Amino acid sequence: MSKMILLSFLLTNLAYANFNFSKDLTFNPIQIDDIEKKIDLYFHEHEQFPDSINVNNFDLAIDYTENEKLTKYVKKILRRYRSDYASVVVIDNKTSKIITAVDYTRSTKKFGLGLSLASTHPAASVYKIVTAASLFETDRVDEKTKFSYNGKSTTLYKYQLKNRRNRWTRSIDFKRAFALSNNVIFGKAAHKYLDHNELREMSERFGFYQNDLVPLLPMGTSKILEGESDFELAELASGFNKRTLITPYHGAVMASIIANDGVLQTPNYIERIYHKEFEHEVWKAPSIFSRVMSKESAESLQHLMEFTVDRGTARSAFRRWRHKDILIGGKTGSLTGGEPYGKRDWFVSYSRGKDGEKGISVSIMITNVKKWYIKSTYFAKMIYDYYYREIDEGK
Repeated sequence: MSKMILLSFLLTNLAYANFNFSKDLTFNPIQIDDIEKKIDLYFHEHEQFPDSINVNNFDLAIDYTENEKLTKYVKKILRRYRSDYASVVVIDNKTSKIITAVDYTRSTKKFGLGLSLASTHPAASVYKIVTAASLFETDRVDEKTKFSYNGKSTTLYKYQLKNRRNRWTRSIDFKRAFALSNNVIFGKAAHKYLDHNELREMSERFGFYQNDLVPLLPMGTSKILEGESDFELAELASGFNKRTLITPYHGAVMASIIANDGVLQTPNYIERIYHKEFEHEVWKAPSIFSRVMSKESAESLQHLMEFTVDRGTARSAFRRWRHKDILIGGKTGSLTGGEPYGKRDWFVSYSRGKDGEKGISVSIMITNVKKWYIKSTYFAKMIYDYYYREIDEGK
């Protein structure tokens, strides 16, 4: 009897000894595509991501980067204010992990992820981040460059691009124009110093037209307004158009680039995929870095975005910011249109410590149909406050 047990033991170990993990469980690019298709299929059936999938008869488990405590808090706020549509995405700037991603729809009272992944949302003035980066990179404009304009700063007409001076003409520096989201100044700056190719190139550096910006996720592709006329260039540069479209995921990535001194680190929502039985890892989140702009240009953008929170369109929400050693920078945006239809209220932002510590980036897109229930800037402040009070304590 003991001989039979010994023989069985030897055969079992021989079988495992001859099992080549690297050969039999490592997925080639085609099989990685199969994994992506399985995740995509599950998502479209359930509007959430699976805990496990079966590919080629292998049972694979999936680990995500989500911080459950922060996500639970975000859901609590979404449920409390019940906006028509809302999307929240939070990235850890140091690790590039997406620690929260959640949507809410008022009519169904349900949470999901479809809004965050869809590229059907006008970027509005969030795109001014790209325009400012392009202007800084070409050394044609700095924070103190003065511009003049006529008419309302929130509009954009062809006559406003002309350099006519009269008693109603006003002057403003570029830093304040960004903080107050002046469409005319951004249209005039692009008309004078940039062309379509330069803006498209910078857009691509920021992740526009990338269909794999977040690996393995069925995310829509952000795109910009295409056109050749001078006025279309001004529309693109100011964000005052309905054809420059982004995902809320992408909004968080844009903010993280500025927080990381101009470097794009591939964001990840899936941390790893492994074989359930053998614990063999078949996919791990990549760490890929690419420089979008110089550190000097990124620092200038930090000044602009932090001035927006201190003195610009986000100032009211952060007036009583309690964490004095934490800097918050951001860009607001507002435009009616997109799918689902409504008025987009954007706040794309980041935090960073005065000691150089990397914080988080928060992208909030609220779509209001008839009335608004909570401002995106105020929602973001609540998230930052909770994060530093309950999750990153002592910072």
